[in-house]
Amino acid sequence: MAASPTFCIITPNPALDHILLAPSLRLGTIQRVPQTHLAAGGKGLNVARVARALGMNVTVCAPLGGFTGQHVARLAAREGINLTAVPIDGETRICTLIVDPTTDTITVLNEQGPFLTDRHWQAFIDRVLDVQATWNLICGSLPPGIAPTVLTDLIRELCRQNRYVLVDTSGPALAAAIAGKPDVVKINGDESGELLGMSVTSIVTAQQAASELVRRGIDTAVITLGAQGAVGIGRRHRPAGVIAIPPPITARSPIGCGDSFFAGLAIALADDRSLAEALQIATACGVADAQTIEPGRIDPHIINTLAQQIAISYW
Repeated sequence: MAASPTFCIITPNPALDHILLAPSLRLGTIQRVPQTHLAAGGKGLNVARVARALGMNVTVCAPLGGFTGQHVARLAAREGINLTAVPIDGETRICTLIVDPTTDTITVLNEQGPFLTDRHWQAFIDRVLDVQATWNLICGSLPPGIAPTVLTDLIRELCRQNRYVLVDTSGPALAAAIAGKPDVVKINGDESGELLGMSVTSIVTAQQAASELVRRGIDTAVITLGAQGAVGIGRRHRPAGVIAIPPPITARSPIGCGDSFFAGLAIALADDRSLAEALQIATACGVADAQTIEPGRIDPHIINTLAQQIAISYW
């Protein structure tokens, strides 16, 4: 077998991202779109894009089907992303992002994704386990037809093989992932609030939510709150609790910022950085992404400078 990559990015429900810039968007009318972008998308591909920009060796595992799936594979290859595709029936989904720069609003239309059979899912899991990466990032939603409990089984198997597992998902898939006790969970305030049955809209409530995740067996829990910053707590870190606050910026798009944050967090932790340093780098990646239209398109040369502008405090 060839040398193992550092990261395996597990993206069960990839997409073709279709981004349209539509100034002065008016629903119910016919309008011309002056600018469009197509990209291999879904959370995992966004994470891979950032990780690759920061010089990491990454393999993406994704089920792909139909002409859309072929297009995703071609676009990923054009970017130099190492994508291992598992063929499935049906068409890989399309996610349409409509950006109106005159009002600074974004409308996101996420298709559900193709139905996966148990046979296709098992082929996907076999491919993931064959990668033999030390750091395994589970990104995004599950496709239709797959029970959330499959994530519990996958995480337990990866942990049994002494691999690090990091998770960024939501809803029932998140609850199932927590049951598997991954090493790191990175979610936003809405996702943590839904999981824990509470409102997570401030630093204080994010601290409470992160602490509860650690109480449930997670080694490191990180909760992001957009422009308010991020909160992290870890069993193995001293000080255990960290708050990272970004500087004020003019954001062009929030889409993909969490994915860029996740990539920066994983890379910093893999580099054995402290939790404070990891949150600085992760937040810097999120800030860099927020200043672009296309998800995961960051300038790696500005990350260290941005990281120095992230205010850190402890709790």
